[in-house]
Amino acid sequence: MPSRHTWKITGHFRFKADHWGYTRGLDVNTLFARAPAITFRLLVWSAISVAVMVADHRFRALEIPRGVMLELLRPVHTLADWPLQKWQGFSELVASREYLARQNKLLEEENRQLQIQQQQLIDLRAENHRLSDLLHATSVLRKTQRYQLARVVRVALDPHSQMVQIGLGRAAGVFPGQPVLSSGGIFGQVIHVGSSTAQILLITDSRHALPVVNQRSGQRGVAYGDGASGLLRLPYMPAHADLIQGDMLLSSGLGGRFPRGYPVARIRSVAAVAGENFAEVVAQPVVDPDRVQEVLLIWSDSTGETGSALAPLESEPADAGSVEP
Repeated sequence: MPSRHTWKITGHFRFKADHWGYTRGLDVNTLFARAPAITFRLLVWSAISVAVMVADHRFRALEIPRGVMLELLRPVHTLADWPLQKWQGFSELVASREYLARQNKLLEEENRQLQIQQQQLIDLRAENHRLSDLLHATSVLRKTQRYQLARVVRVALDPHSQMVQIGLGRAAGVFPGQPVLSSGGIFGQVIHVGSSTAQILLITDSRHALPVVNQRSGQRGVAYGDGASGLLRLPYMPAHADLIQGDMLLSSGLGGRFPRGYPVARIRSVAAVAGENFAEVVAQPVVDPDRVQEVLLIWSDSTGETGSALAPLESEPADAGSVEP
């Protein structure tokens, strides 16, 4: 079977590819005969190249042709660079968006932290102001009286009971009947004591009675808590008593339980009782128990005793600041 490729060696070396339909031929003798001519041309072109480079370096001979060539090839370069530029622009856009997203997240977190710190600062300033007011309130106390700050931990205000709980108890020397002040005025007195907590009966509780004096006229009376209304009442005041709306009632200090001259309430109304020789007086306490966060516990002497808040009215006059059984 004849081969598809035919090899034929003569004075010349030839290769014939029948399946391509043409013949390639290479004359070995001619190749070696042309070698010197190729070498000469290589040397000539090399010399021309060197001469052109020297002329361009020394005399800037190709400056204009190079500029023309660059201008002609600029569209080609621009077209060739266009995909790369677009890719770089897209990469920069993605990187920029990622960077901005990270920065935005960091700024949001920083803003939250600053808001928390700002709120903490506001709370600290408010607490500092309250404590400053409480410490200023001690200026009316006698030098023999000892005091201590306590934090309100629970508020229980309902129609039948007006009490709060503080975070100090028997371990801190707290005792039943102990007077309690706030920065605004008289707050109440301790009624129950635990090892680390104590309950304070507010002056607005219906079981509480507090001796007061009118700051303007000097008229004395006893303010009783009204319970659910959060008000104080001064019952059976003489009809001719010098009391008018807006008068400030202070603690009178009678009985020695509460310090004298502390704000208690402001008279809200004075109404004569029909057919009787006395008037019904209603007063608004100066202290809002819902807003009190710290209170001041008072000790009158080195023993820490001022009398029992649970003493019955028969054994202790009501004007001593008592709690009804």
